[in-house]
Amino acid sequence: MVLTLFFSTFLSEDLTCIGAGLLAREGKIQLSLAILVTGLGIFVGDCLLYLIGNLVRRGFHHSNFFKSTVLNWESKDIFTDWRHHFRKSIFLSRFLPGTRLPLYLSSGFFGLPFFPFLYTSLFAVSLWTTILVCIVFIYGNLVSVYWKTNNTILLILTVGLSFYLLYQILRLVIFEKERKNFIFYTSKISQLEFWPASLFYLPLVPYLLFLILRYRGIRYITTVNPGILASGIAGESKAEILNLIPKESVSRFLLVPKENENSISQIKNWMLENEIEFPIIAKPDKGERGFLIKKINSLEESFLLLKTYPLDWLFQEYETGPYEVGIFYYRFPKNKKGNIFSITDKIFPKIIGDGFSDLKTLISNHPRYRFQKLVHINHNKHQHNRILSLGESISIGSIGNHIQGCMFQDGNHWRSSQLEKIILQIGDSIPGFYFGRFDIRFSDPEKFKEGKDFKIIELNGATSESTNLYDPKFSIFKSYSILFGQWKILFQIGYENYKTGVSLYPYNKLYQLIKNHKKYKEKYLD
Repeated sequence: MVLTLFFSTFLSEDLTCIGAGLLAREGKIQLSLAILVTGLGIFVGDCLLYLIGNLVRRGFHHSNFFKSTVLNWESKDIFTDWRHHFRKSIFLSRFLPGTRLPLYLSSGFFGLPFFPFLYTSLFAVSLWTTILVCIVFIYGNLVSVYWKTNNTILLILTVGLSFYLLYQILRLVIFEKERKNFIFYTSKISQLEFWPASLFYLPLVPYLLFLILRYRGIRYITTVNPGILASGIAGESKAEILNLIPKESVSRFLLVPKENENSISQIKNWMLENEIEFPIIAKPDKGERGFLIKKINSLEESFLLLKTYPLDWLFQEYETGPYEVGIFYYRFPKNKKGNIFSITDKIFPKIIGDGFSDLKTLISNHPRYRFQKLVHINHNKHQHNRILSLGESISIGSIGNHIQGCMFQDGNHWRSSQLEKIILQIGDSIPGFYFGRFDIRFSDPEKFKEGKDFKIIELNGATSESTNLYDPKFSIFKSYSILFGQWKILFQIGYENYKTGVSLYPYNKLYQLIKNHKKYKEKYLD
């Protein structure tokens, strides 16, 4: 039985893990032995795939095709980038069905270092096998029923998947464009800051369920900021929130309702009265994560924006910075003084010329900016063909949002006792506010550390993030510990507010609020 399980992993790793869990549940094999045997078989299979890929490489090593195509491709930056991040891709592929076979064969074929492959695979296999076999062992009855009634379907799916994977491998071998795309997406998925939201927030779901069970409800997140609509989950007005903050600390802004027929005159008068010049920033009064944020350079652009997107707009003085940070604040209701959870340093994208490539090419080939190429190219439509001289550096983005191309790093070096004192005074003074992030711009680092000469451009509520977790230097474990930590505090504050008499937001209203906000965004993003 042990040998059967071992060799079965070469045919289907996941189905063998399911079978091993069922056998352990029925008492036919010890759980620890089931995990060990299946894990060993999968690990040996991974190593064999690498070795097969490496043997194929050796077979082609002296051919003209290999010298003219493979070696030439390996000299390119995209391959160097994959080589740098390939251990992350090996680990992640264990949890992404359909990626293992082509990735492991490619690792051997392109001669990536075997020892890092070995220990990364061993760690990933150990984790994956233990989780899957134990889940089947615990919930074996449900799996048994499914297995008995659907084994033919599973066989068909397995065979079909095998042919599909073989087809994809052939495409990778034959077509250079396919190889480039494969390396591109593998490199992207190896960096947590570029993960799609559906993947990034997946590990948060079990912890969120734990918090819901612990506090016996989810609506405590709607009581964390009583002074903001639904605490800032969705549909809140940016203008209303900014009006809660002491005026001297806030960047000057103007709310232009969509039904206003004299909106251009209103914008013009506001700029004249406050001696504000273009450019200015325009953002929807209801929105988040960089939704439709624009830098406006003229009244004509303002008119076109209002005509294209008939919604409530917030126009704001453009704070040139060049520095921007996000300061995450929280305060427990029983305390008079709050705390600074984190500071995020926002690094705006700049690009350096090589003397012969145009800006579009520089962006497309940049090791970081290529992952958000469409955003950067869209921001720089007016200078796509500009050729930068050797060493020339220009800014290609000025909006402090990750989706808009800004890089987030841990900014704890900005922290000082005086700055902390001023920020806490502001946070503590805002009525009905206990949890959220201040987005702040300033021009003088020394004065900022003294708590002077800065402007708050936005305040985000319950669903805001401690954005330093996206720091590329952080390990995945550190990033998630930050994310889990802020959600723990969120529930704690919401629960304490509820105990003091703050009402929970009604389920039906909350559902409708989120639904309407989703429709609102989808309408204007189409």
